[in-house]
Amino acid sequence: MEGVNSTFNIDAFYETLIDQTPLGIAVQTPDGKVARANSAFCEMFGYDPGEVVGSQLDDLVAREEDLSADAGDLTELVLRGRSNLAERVRVRKDGSRFPVLIWGVPIIQGDRVLAVYAIYEDISERKVAERELARERSVLERIVVDSPDGMVLFDEEGTVFRSNPAFDRLFDLGQDEVLGHHLWEILGGGGKEEEIRGYIRQLRDRKRLDYDAVRFRKDGSEIHLSIRAVAITGDGPSGEYLAVYRDISSRVMVQQQLATERTYFENLFMNSPLAIALVGGDGIIQRVNDSFERLFGYYSYECVGADLDALIAPGELRGDAVGLTRGAADGTTIKAERTRRRKDGSWVEVQINAVCFPVGDGTTLIYAIYQDITERKMLDDKIRFFGCHDALTGLYNQSFFEEELRRLDSPRQLPISLVVADLDNLKLINDAFGHLEGDKLLTEAGTILRSCCRQEDIIARIGGDEFIMLLPQTTLLEARSVCDRVRRACERSQGGMIPLSMALGVAAKEEVTQDLMQVRKKADDDMYLDKLTRSERSRSAIYSRIVEFLDSDPRMKTHISRVRGLAHLFGKHLALRQDEMEKLALLARFHDVGLMPIPAEVLYKKGPLDPGEWEDVRRHPERGYRLARNLAPLSSIAEEILCHHEKYDGSGYPRGLSGEDIPRLSRVIHLLCAYEAMTGWRSYRPSLSSEEALEEIASQAGKQFDPRLAGVFVQLHRTLEVGNGLP
Repeated sequence: MEGVNSTFNIDAFYETLIDQTPLGIAVQTPDGKVARANSAFCEMFGYDPGEVVGSQLDDLVAREEDLSADAGDLTELVLRGRSNLAERVRVRKDGSRFPVLIWGVPIIQGDRVLAVYAIYEDISERKVAERELARERSVLERIVVDSPDGMVLFDEEGTVFRSNPAFDRLFDLGQDEVLGHHLWEILGGGGKEEEIRGYIRQLRDRKRLDYDAVRFRKDGSEIHLSIRAVAITGDGPSGEYLAVYRDISSRVMVQQQLATERTYFENLFMNSPLAIALVGGDGIIQRVNDSFERLFGYYSYECVGADLDALIAPGELRGDAVGLTRGAADGTTIKAERTRRRKDGSWVEVQINAVCFPVGDGTTLIYAIYQDITERKMLDDKIRFFGCHDALTGLYNQSFFEEELRRLDSPRQLPISLVVADLDNLKLINDAFGHLEGDKLLTEAGTILRSCCRQEDIIARIGGDEFIMLLPQTTLLEARSVCDRVRRACERSQGGMIPLSMALGVAAKEEVTQDLMQVRKKADDDMYLDKLTRSERSRSAIYSRIVEFLDSDPRMKTHISRVRGLAHLFGKHLALRQDEMEKLALLARFHDVGLMPIPAEVLYKKGPLDPGEWEDVRRHPERGYRLARNLAPLSSIAEEILCHHEKYDGSGYPRGLSGEDIPRLSRVIHLLCAYEAMTGWRSYRPSLSSEEALEEIASQAGKQFDPRLAGVFVQLHRTLEVGNGLP
């Protein structure tokens, strides 16, 4: 040890230590002067060593007025033997200020202070770092305090030791309900306690968690959250954690609404009665709905990836269809009516509505809607047709004819001929056989007129039974030839129950100065003259057709023959006058003329008639009456025809007459028809014998039959029993 001390120079050691230390060191004598300073001090304050030694220390480093007093106090304190540590600002030689940490250490020998070590550490960088740290802390504090997201700091055990105002507001809690409590106690309502414990355990291992969860406020209301939890200190039991809670209830609600709307859209898209295709801006089909498949006949897999326009608008339609697609892709709202082709090659009329909408990434889709308007187009065509046509005959109507009459009344159309036609006996036919038979006759008349004219001629129905033909560039002679063709066609017609005939009148405008309305009046006058000359002939033709009808049906002919025979015998037995015998004979032949429009399958039906058929049969006396009163040969028996199904007790039809109010000959023919019906052949029942029929007549005397006539009829049979009896 003595050897070591002899070789170790303690003074050299301290000298080296002072010179090599990075701290600035100055030795200050009791009079305040610098006895020595190391190089670090000189560099720190910017002085040469010669400028420092012998100078007052405070004059070197604290020479400015605001610093010198404090520096003197520190020096005085150390000179009294007390060590001191302080942070102060000092001044360099160049006048710049900087912060320093000052140690004042007295050098004491005995009880006397020999000198003072003044040690300086430049803490400028540390101060800058402290200020930056303080600023960052301030910023972080503001972020925590002012953040709209709820934040909590908690330890390893889940105990909360800090929460921000947003957290308190988010869950409607006070600080006393948060601080010092476990997270699962604070947010574990609604059965979430174990879930929160599990997340805390995961956080210890993984140090960071991001997840969405549902939590409950103090009042039990639900809140959707996006939660981020991170470790903010080292591992071990002293770990601390930060959890950030962001309220995403609105976002979740929007997502749910979007999901609902997406479901609505999907259902609307797939279940819409309208055909819908989603098409890219390039015309390629992305998707189609069921209605599109049904309308065009393609399966979905045949459509997706195909060019829409090539698929349903091929050939000549393609160019227009591509133009519509491009217009929609450019943002134009498309609304158009077009023809499109189905898979099977058939064509369909559609209304097209197309709009374009963005789908992100700068791409767009076209929503193309197709509605089948074939029926509507047909209806439109019908409306347009019936706007200028007669619904029954298909000929033009009066409104269209009047327009064409004005349009064609020009010199280049001369000569213009007008032919007026009036259907004979239409009222008679409507009254006797019903409007259905009259409509058939009108339709047949329209067909005949159309067949006798050129395509460019205008033929119109201008009234109930009146037609008119406008024949441009047609002479009067040519128009009369048209009339002749019409008459011949009417004579050949077999379409109706009653022969078709028309009265025709013709006139022509041959000069520009002629008034076409006067020409039309002349044609009307000519038609009425023709009607007068043809009226009797026309009715005679109707009479002939009635006779033909009655004679053409074997069963009816047999019935009429038997009734006529009975009428002759019974009329003579009643001692009727000659004129009464003639009327009775006529009535026996024509009493059932009203049965003409009834089909044979109804008239001779084996089973019972249905209510509609029976009602039609019951109307035959009225039809017969209306027919007979308009035909001279039958007009005298019209009333008797009307009443031949009336019963003596008033239970008959059509008017329910009784007793003597029923015409006598009607009562006679009613009795004779009943006897013939009971004894004659009928498909639906066996015939009665004459005796059985007479017993029935006797039992109905005073009810169905006139009692006097019934008694006379039975007496007649007894008189004739010697022979063959009644026929």
